[in-house]
Amino acid sequence: MKKTKNTLILLLSVCISTVLGCASAPVPSSKLTGTSLVLSGQWLVDSNGQLINDPQPSGLTFWADQLVMIADASAAEAQVKRLHFINHTNAQREVLSPTYNIAESLEQTCFNQYLLSKPDLEALVKDPANPQGFITVTEDASVLGKLTEECADRFKNTQSTVYPTVLVRLHWDGTQLLVTGVRAVQFPDNADIGNSPNDGIEGLSIVDQTLYIALEKDKHFRARIFSTVVDDTFWLETGFLSVVDEQFMLPELNQPGQRAVPHPINGMDTFVYQGNTWLLAAARNDNQLWLIDLAKQRPTKIVDVTFMAPTQLINEPVLAGCPTYTKMNNASLEGVAVADGNVYLVNDPWKRNYWKNIQCESTRSAYAEHMNGLLFTTTVAELFRHARDVGAE
Repeated sequence: MKKTKNTLILLLSVCISTVLGCASAPVPSSKLTGTSLVLSGQWLVDSNGQLINDPQPSGLTFWADQLVMIADASAAEAQVKRLHFINHTNAQREVLSPTYNIAESLEQTCFNQYLLSKPDLEALVKDPANPQGFITVTEDASVLGKLTEECADRFKNTQSTVYPTVLVRLHWDGTQLLVTGVRAVQFPDNADIGNSPNDGIEGLSIVDQTLYIALEKDKHFRARIFSTVVDDTFWLETGFLSVVDEQFMLPELNQPGQRAVPHPINGMDTFVYQGNTWLLAAARNDNQLWLIDLAKQRPTKIVDVTFMAPTQLINEPVLAGCPTYTKMNNASLEGVAVADGNVYLVNDPWKRNYWKNIQCESTRSAYAEHMNGLLFTTTVAELFRHARDVGAE
């Protein structure tokens, strides 16, 4: 990965404090500096304009001219098992759904104990069969997930984790959020997934009836993408659903002779550009976006990304000597959504490392106290303008 030049910060305006404080000068949402796409974010705020506390955004989709976000299990209790409806222009949460309930028809399923505890929900996509529906997916159930002996025996052959990964269908009627479908995932027996509960499915995307499922890493530290068909009988079945290895041309970033490390996919969406359909995947630990040709005819492309965060919080001045934006040490991107040629990205604060972003005391509240995320925006055209083919210098 090419590093962003140290001179980048000189391109950003510096805010000098006055008695009245000072307003942030506008910074373009993206800049071209070598091969890196520089994105400046907006803090996620609630309907009162205050920082959202510990939202841990792990899934993002675009629906009804707004962004819809879901939180993972590490979020504050008030944020989980809900849908967050975000204004895509100013990063303000306009609606927070109530906590979901389980539909009466599913009260006897094997997975309710986990779904009603604090499930690790790690992706979000629109349900193509229901204008008010969404699909999410569970990840790490190693601590809170419990199965009866009968259920454990029935769903033991996951070919991955002991507790199965579960696709979850949600229905939002504007007032109530309901779980209306659950399906346990069975991976191919020769896929070498391994039992890594916290490195499971992190991305979902759908084209027509084909649901693409991104795995964070397998036994060999490689990201993988599988698929399944969501047809009219999909949610009526009660057993395992089988997935197919798509064998996309994903970047192999581990070097021979060096210790293998994961380069995980942590968010995904699809879009059409110049007549071709692409998967856009976020490689969280690498500060990269991957452009993957769905037809497998074109090389995968890599976009190196530099994330910038504003030092000014809502209704607060920037401290003297602080630039308007500072480069993030750790962003941990996890939410990806594409709509009408625009790309929306949200990060999932990694609590162990998020404090490393503090360069100005004015941001300590956002980073260290609220664990607040940011919304970044760009365009599909900008991605391709900054992209390089895998293996290119």
